[in-house]
Amino acid sequence: MVKGIFIPADQEQDIELREYNSLDDYQLAVQGNIEAMDINRPDATIFINEEGKLIDLDTNGRATLIMWVHLSRYRGMDIIQGDVVIIGRPDPKGNTQDVPQELVDLLFNTESYKIEFTTIQGSVKWIGKDSHIDNWTVAYMIGIRTAEGWAGVDEIRVLPV
Repeated sequence: MVKGIFIPADQEQDIELREYNSLDDYQLAVQGNIEAMDINRPDATIFINEEGKLIDLDTNGRATLIMWVHLSRYRGMDIIQGDVVIIGRPDPKGNTQDVPQELVDLLFNTESYKIEFTTIQGSVKWIGKDSHIDNWTVAYMIGIRTAEGWAGVDEIRVLPV
């Protein structure tokens, strides 16, 4: 069994930590064939419905925020439609892994968040301040809005305080 995070497109539904046994489980969760998108910091994989845009599934705002922060090349350029599952990246043998505990802790077990940024000026130093934001989606949105207004932002990360 693999532990993953289920993020429904319906914002009224809570995200859930679930166990998955097979490809069928992932396909049932996303309501169709899966497409994998790898994200960074931490290394994980988002399973989306590969036809989500073609069949006009509802926009998944929370999953889109995660993609924009953890996979910056899509920031402001693409959205995710439909329900998603986030798991860990495959091991060297190609076996599916549990979602990184760091991401589980961030989304389920953190009470206060801060946002940090790197800039395109070549510095790899993360800058930011302890924001003490009490909701992960709000922290992600503030990070994205800051990046939109500050052209020098390269990467964003949301961390527990």
